[in-house]
Amino acid sequence: MLFAACNLIDDDLSVCGEELTIDYDLQLHTELSVQLQTELAAEPEAPVRRALEQWLEPVFTDQAKDIDIRFYSVGQDDIERQIKEVINDNRKSYNIKLPIENYMNLAVANIDDNRQVSMTGGAHSATMELRLPDKKEVGSLNTGVFTARLPMEVNEQTKHFDVHLYMVTAAVALVIDTTGCDSVTDISATMSGSACSFSVCDSLFSYAEERTMLLEDVPLPGISGSAPVRRAATAEQAPHFACLATVGFATQDDTDWTVTVTATLTDNRHTTTKLTVKEPLKAGTLRIIKLPMNKKGKLTPDEDQEVGASVTLDWKEGGEHDVEM
Repeated sequence: MLFAACNLIDDDLSVCGEELTIDYDLQLHTELSVQLQTELAAEPEAPVRRALEQWLEPVFTDQAKDIDIRFYSVGQDDIERQIKEVINDNRKSYNIKLPIENYMNLAVANIDDNRQVSMTGGAHSATMELRLPDKKEVGSLNTGVFTARLPMEVNEQTKHFDVHLYMVTAAVALVIDTTGCDSVTDISATMSGSACSFSVCDSLFSYAEERTMLLEDVPLPGISGSAPVRRAATAEQAPHFACLATVGFATQDDTDWTVTVTATLTDNRHTTTKLTVKEPLKAGTLRIIKLPMNKKGKLTPDEDQEVGASVTLDWKEGGEHDVEM
């Protein structure tokens, strides 16, 4: 009977499986690009630098408001465990019980309050994606989205896992010196070439569908005027600046991306400058493009920025030939 009882116990354990309690430490990583200090270092640019820091603070943060952690069995690719909660912190530790098995661990942070990004296909790791809305023009993302992927082998020796989440979003900022264009009344801009979705399991961006990101006005405290064109209160505060920015997904490594800027001048005249950027926009980075505007609303990038420009006018003063244009 004793021998039979032992066999029954062994059989029971083999059916139920053994669960192990493991320590799971979660932490976020981000760093606001040093470009704010290096490219906006001049004293007249200080209001722009401070305004961008404030505007980007909810994006380039190392604190997660919400977290969604999922453990998928490698064999069936089904969810074995899920933790979804508000943490308001950049580190979090969990004691988690998991059966001895191989897992794919996927984690996403700061998704609940993002007004543009949604999670789809989360029932299986292979189909879990972060997607932008299904429309051609998309507003700037209001939170920085973080993800992690970690294959996990849970066995008798498993005691601890460190999981690091990294940002999958990126930002572009236009800083336009409008001192040379007294007639500009408004500036608008869009960006093309960024990804439409991100596969969390593969850590790959998709560019299969075209998305155009709208650049938003960044308010500049202490400089008055209609957004985004602001005039300094006194001549000593010149030059005058406009600042527009957007947050989206990364661009492709081997493909140029574009920013289209339209300046509205008096008498409802328009000048459109299409900027072509060769350097890819990487996830977790901020790209600042500084541009002077001439009297007709044309933008001319510096050669060292690796940015090309083409200009289109919907007006021309009679009898005038502008060699510069």
